[in-house]
Amino acid sequence: MTGAGTWWRQSAGELAAALAAGETTAAALLDGALDRIRHLNPDINAVVLIDEAGARRAAEASDARRQAGAALGPLDGLPITIKDNIYVGGLPATWGSALYRDFTPPGDDLPVARLRDAGAVIVGKTNTPEFAMLPVTENKLFGVTRNPWDLSLTPGGSSGGAVASVAAGLTPLAIGTDAGGSIRRPAGYAGVAGIRPTTGRVARDLGFPAIAQDFQAIGPMARTVGDLILALSCIARPSATDRLSLAFPPFDMNRAAFSGPNGKAVIRFVPRAGSGPVEAAVADSLRRAADTFADLGHDVTEADAPYDPEEIDRIWALMIGVGMGRVVDGVEDWETKVDDGIRGVIERASEVSAGDYLRTLDRIQELRADFARWMTGVDAMLTPASATLPWPAERRFPETVDGAPAGPRAAAAFATFVNAVGHPAISIPGDPAPTGLPIGVQLVGRFGHDEDLLALALEFEAAKPWRDRWPTLALA
Repeated sequence: MTGAGTWWRQSAGELAAALAAGETTAAALLDGALDRIRHLNPDINAVVLIDEAGARRAAEASDARRQAGAALGPLDGLPITIKDNIYVGGLPATWGSALYRDFTPPGDDLPVARLRDAGAVIVGKTNTPEFAMLPVTENKLFGVTRNPWDLSLTPGGSSGGAVASVAAGLTPLAIGTDAGGSIRRPAGYAGVAGIRPTTGRVARDLGFPAIAQDFQAIGPMARTVGDLILALSCIARPSATDRLSLAFPPFDMNRAAFSGPNGKAVIRFVPRAGSGPVEAAVADSLRRAADTFADLGHDVTEADAPYDPEEIDRIWALMIGVGMGRVVDGVEDWETKVDDGIRGVIERASEVSAGDYLRTLDRIQELRADFARWMTGVDAMLTPASATLPWPAERRFPETVDGAPAGPRAAAAFATFVNAVGHPAISIPGDPAPTGLPIGVQLVGRFGHDEDLLALALEFEAAKPWRDRWPTLALA
């Protein structure tokens, strides 16, 4: 019997097999998750809402189905968390903001509904910064989330609560969002895997207003690539309620195929983004990852970044400033209720003209066409998930990167471009830093070819497995 003391060391796939074999129960897994949350969450502040009653009902229903031989699939009975900017019907959704302190959404966003329909047990919500728009995870409602690998450091943002929960073994799966690197950078800082699917692959039908147009996507975080596949097999399906999703078939790993000879991938290795600095440990880990892919027989060539990170930063600032301005429009005394940094971004964007905004949208379309051409005959772009290692949790961004002064967007030099073009991207653990801190490497794929990225990630995971790396806190 898989007990509460050992379950967290197993992947979601292994737990699904144990449930199917009658070696454990959904109730036992829930008890284990709740025990670990009570024991470890006070240190990391990853989970900000626990729905014990709802989770208990879901677990009991799952066990009843299994006893009747009517399990709903591999997710049936598995504990999972949802980021607090995603609608879960019946539970508060604060978006990390005092403006939504008392808000309860009218229902589930579609990915959440699909997880429920698959029998997943939603344990609670994970922390996110206000409007999911900061590079760290902190807010006035719930405070600071800390990195399980070093409690003095941040797990990044905005899915910091989600990655911290997985890294500490609170639940095997977490669902979050990524509008500017918010899954991939934190996954790298916390030593877990996370994927930002192609825009539209995960259909949605209910949620907070889009701040950055279509930059945001919902995706999973987990300790193994196989667990990401397990989650996407459930949530990455088209729906008539999200017309963009109708352009894609249901997620299916049998669709994975590479462009190179002998079934190998063509990979462009991009170690730098413009003139921006990259931490030496990050650069070393990335180069070793490139060597690993070459050793696996893939065609790996070094290339310059196909974008200007400073231009991306300007686009990002304009987009989110206008978007957040829409959120607070008409809210009395909003200036006193939101984060100071967010207020500044909104105020600076208030002078953006409609013409400037539309020209920015036009430029985004040009970038998308340019990158599609750059990716012709290429299966993946390999970059760091972040230019930096995690930094002190009380700071919004690192003061320096590789000894050079750093600005607020320095850590995101390789991330936000992906959101602008809408391509799929995955962060997987590379070789850690000499200090032991995790480092993520990023693979960016062709539009709609999420399965190809996951196939590459599976190969890398087999060659350089990371699942048995645990922060000391998780082992306590």
